[in-house]
Amino acid sequence: MNSLQVKLGALTIKNPFVVGGGPLSGTADHIKKCAAAGFGAVVTKTASTPWFLRRYPRPLYKLLDYKKDGTNPYYVPDSYTWMHREHNSVFHPLKFAKIIEQASGYAKEQNCAIIGSFAARGLEEWEEIAVAYEKAGCAALELNFCCPFPPEGLTKRPEEAHIGIYFTRNPEEGAKVLRKLRSMIKIPLFVKLSPDGGDFGKMAKAFEEAGADGITMFANNKTLRIDIETGKPVLYGPTAGTGPWVKAFSQRWVAEIAAATNMAVMGGRGAATWQDAVEFLMAGAAAVQYCSPIMIRGVNYVQELINGVGNYMERRHYSSIADFQGIALKHMYSNKDLIENVKALYAEVDLRKCVGCRRCVEVCCYDAVNFARKAIIKKSNCAGCSLCSQVCPVNAINMHDRPDDIEHFQAMVSAHPDLAPADFFEQDEK
Repeated sequence: MNSLQVKLGALTIKNPFVVGGGPLSGTADHIKKCAAAGFGAVVTKTASTPWFLRRYPRPLYKLLDYKKDGTNPYYVPDSYTWMHREHNSVFHPLKFAKIIEQASGYAKEQNCAIIGSFAARGLEEWEEIAVAYEKAGCAALELNFCCPFPPEGLTKRPEEAHIGIYFTRNPEEGAKVLRKLRSMIKIPLFVKLSPDGGDFGKMAKAFEEAGADGITMFANNKTLRIDIETGKPVLYGPTAGTGPWVKAFSQRWVAEIAAATNMAVMGGRGAATWQDAVEFLMAGAAAVQYCSPIMIRGVNYVQELINGVGNYMERRHYSSIADFQGIALKHMYSNKDLIENVKALYAEVDLRKCVGCRRCVEVCCYDAVNFARKAIIKKSNCAGCSLCSQVCPVNAINMHDRPDDIEHFQAMVSAHPDLAPADFFEQDEK
């Protein structure tokens, strides 16, 4: 029997699926509904202190590149773009603490951890809210260092804009908040960052030193799409956006921070399927947050996620998440590793499979393919990029290791051999 239980810093949760902060967790009933559905944890909708962020939520969503299937109302495409305009909760954080208190008992019965998310400005606000959330029954806190985007224009007082993404862009101020809360709060502290930031590796280390237990990668960032029929920007201009297409960006930073720190990392931006969860976990994530995919599919989608990962573990003979968590990290090479440990390649056509479609001829940028009814690779020109093997519709092209770098370099300069620097060959021979 395999176990989906994971360690999320000091927490142990029953599975790695976490509801990301948003409308799904904005009321006591919604939090309970997510807990009943089977999630391992629920991050509450971010509550913040400025009046203008509570007065004007005005939620508005837009799905782009979203292909529908008229025969299947529950069909969701593999790729799409989700854009939204939505601010924080209408409730002040100290009022939202009462919502958490109403839901915490039921969540505990369902073995679902509540992670309280809030945004504040001065240290006094952070302290007061953190204490209230801890007393209300939160198992951990997620400090919102990401959204809203700077609310300039909504206030004439610059200090009131020192909230949300201000702390991603000014990590030294975020570290002050963490040090203050760490001195008084016993439950784990997670920091949620905006992708519109700087050196996340350096930032994560600073937050770890200041007392953070974990990092959430990421909130949505500003995106822009234009309706070409009207010439107008979708949702009136740059606005928060995400979708399955950003998974690779998020996952890159999950891996780097997991490798560089001892903190628990919650990945998620771009995760939509159970396969995505496995990828994030293999990249070093401790848990995976889902928000817009659950909004689109409904909270019971978590059972498909749980079953998908469970069946995968059974097929791969994994007894626990820990058996494959972070497994990809040891295979990630630096530029130096690539030079020293990875051999150059060349392509070869299996003439028994080749159907003569000329697909490989069209994609080769190195003039390495001859064609006479069937494709023939010129090894002396082949750069080993492998693109031809990936687009071949009948999988008739195989890749092989080059015996040495000299042969590969000769192929790379084959178009202009007279310009090849001799010292390159001499250096490799040494």
